[in-house]
Amino acid sequence: MSYIVKRQLSTLIPPKIASASNLGAAPGAKRLASVVDFYKALPRGTPAKHKPTTFIERYSAKYFEGDNASGLPLIHLTIALFLVGYTLDYQFHLKHHKKGSEEHH
Repeated sequence: MSYIVKRQLSTLIPPKIASASNLGAAPGAKRLASVVDFYKALPRGTPAKHKPTTFIERYSAKYFEGDNASGLPLIHLTIALFLVGYTLDYQFHLKHHKKGSEEHH
């Protein structure tokens, strides 16, 4: 094995195996001990579930995540685009014809 491959394999040793007590009087033992302390301080287990609070988080949890994922957001998007388009069309064109004038501008 080349030196580079050995060096890469040495980074795969978990902190509990590569502790300062197992290394003896190595010069980097103090640094490694601080790394081991850092890993020991990290929380263990699965993280707590985050409860969605905003509208977008609730919508995402309801329609995109888990077993209840569906295509209903596509229908919501279609309806929203239709409403926005009709509102713009009404404001720029249709409200002028409401007054009974037949001339086109």
